[in-house]
Amino acid sequence: MREKRQTPFLVRKGIYALFITGTAAVCGALCWDGHSAVMAKEEDPVVVVIDPGHGGDNLGAEYGDYTEKEMTLIVAEAMKEELEKYDGITVYMTRDDDRDLSLDERCAYAESVGADMMFCLHFNMSEYHTLFGAECWVSAFGENYSKGCSFANIEIGMLQEMGLYSRGIKTRLNDKGTDYYGILRHSTKRGFPCVLIEHCHLDQINDQPFYDHDQKLKDFGVLDADAAAKYFRLKSDILGADYSGYDVPEVPVPSRVVEPDRTEPDVCMIEVVDQNASNGDITVQVSADDYDSGMLYYTYSYDNGGHFSDLQEWPDKSSDTFRFTMNVPPHIIPQIVVNGYNGYDLYTASNMISLPAMDYKTEEELAAEAAQKEKDAVESASGKIAAAQDDPAADTAQSAETVRTADTAEKEDSISFGYFMAVCMVCALLVLGMVLSLILILRSRKGRRRKRR
Repeated sequence: MREKRQTPFLVRKGIYALFITGTAAVCGALCWDGHSAVMAKEEDPVVVVIDPGHGGDNLGAEYGDYTEKEMTLIVAEAMKEELEKYDGITVYMTRDDDRDLSLDERCAYAESVGADMMFCLHFNMSEYHTLFGAECWVSAFGENYSKGCSFANIEIGMLQEMGLYSRGIKTRLNDKGTDYYGILRHSTKRGFPCVLIEHCHLDQINDQPFYDHDQKLKDFGVLDADAAAKYFRLKSDILGADYSGYDVPEVPVPSRVVEPDRTEPDVCMIEVVDQNASNGDITVQVSADDYDSGMLYYTYSYDNGGHFSDLQEWPDKSSDTFRFTMNVPPHIIPQIVVNGYNGYDLYTASNMISLPAMDYKTEEELAAEAAQKEKDAVESASGKIAAAQDDPAADTAQSAETVRTADTAEKEDSISFGYFMAVCMVCALLVLGMVLSLILILRSRKGRRRKRR
């Protein structure tokens, strides 16, 4: 972060006073009738003051490698540079280096330069690191509320177009019934409007892609400048932009203090539309509303509030009813509950719906079973190999047994062949004996016949 020298506050105040005095004298000499006075007033430049939040020992939010006081200065410098490209505007910064100024000093400086509006730039964090999105805070009183809301509508709309979730435009009061945020309280006291811009949350993964580079911080500054140019209906030949006919949102001046919403949503009811027992998907219809600040987030639980999901965006803030599908783990009895959150992060719990258990196997479980079977097979094979390697005697015995078995088989084959040959010889001798005996018997008979003759 580069360091800059800033003209001391009191010196700048004196210079401005001399400038205003001299200008008034010149205008008094030139503008001798009412018409000329009106024309001179119309040609006065718009004066805005940009206030980079924190500074010096006041670091602001810290998250990871990010420090709020450094980030706001980058955004402020980019906003000033962009705004100065427009005609008819004078831009000041409460600080252009790393210094700590009190809230009253910041507002006193803005008053001294005749600010038409002050922009206080910040980044957000939440206590439990659950919230995400952009929001604007404005004074709860009179014209400062009206003008602040009018600009904030433009700012929030552009931040939404950038991709951020809108947490809305809000007021907040302290125990004394005045503006809670000091920068708004002091600016209201000094008679000019101020808008506190919380660009996004540093501690939420949803918002991180919008601030994780210096160029993205500068993009915030350019966006803030364009929002201011639209609000003041400025034009720029350099940028080729002309907002002189821009339709600035009109916000009526309230007749009383605009108090924040201090109550939970008025209603939150659910019903189950579909239950898929084969994969655990349950479709739930939610009906909820807050008549004061609208709906902002919802969370859901399948174990009667034991565990809740992360905050989810309310799908359509213009509708109080929507459907979503949640996945319930197998082998439990689902007990569905939904919390609906309003614009001030207060919630109302829905009715609880209990459903039959869904005993299905997830893809992870099926994959785990297959992997276990494969592992068991590998371990079994590895065990056999290891056993053989660890017991050489057993291996030798196994080899000897194999040899003995082979020898026995060979001997048995040899004995069987010899026995077969012996049987054949005996049979042959018997046949031969029978033939010889038959021959002898026949000769004996012939001899007897001869003798008789």
